[in-house]
Amino acid sequence: MFDAAGSYEQQSDYAVPEWRMSVFESLLLARLGDEHGAIAAQTAAKKTLPASLPRFATHLEMHKGLMLARSGDRAGGVAYAEQALAALPPERHSLTLRMLLSEVKQAA
Repeated sequence: MFDAAGSYEQQSDYAVPEWRMSVFESLLLARLGDEHGAIAAQTAAKKTLPASLPRFATHLEMHKGLMLARSGDRAGGVAYAEQALAALPPERHSLTLRMLLSEVKQAA
């Protein structure tokens, strides 16, 4: 899929490098309840995610909170996601991260 739709540009809003595809895959698999697949996607993303993009690392950590919440540990998942978001400077918080936190809080 990456060969057909991805890009090697790393830091553009329109770029879809391999690490970003893995971030998307992580979220989708977390939503589907495929913990093993989501963890594999998170591991793949972390291997090539530029350190200059900590917001995306926060996304990956919050996906773990979503998995916890969806597996029945809602309180633990919310706490994990909130802790991940709190570790990121407030000026780096995005609407997407806030929406993801809301999703974790609503997960059942």
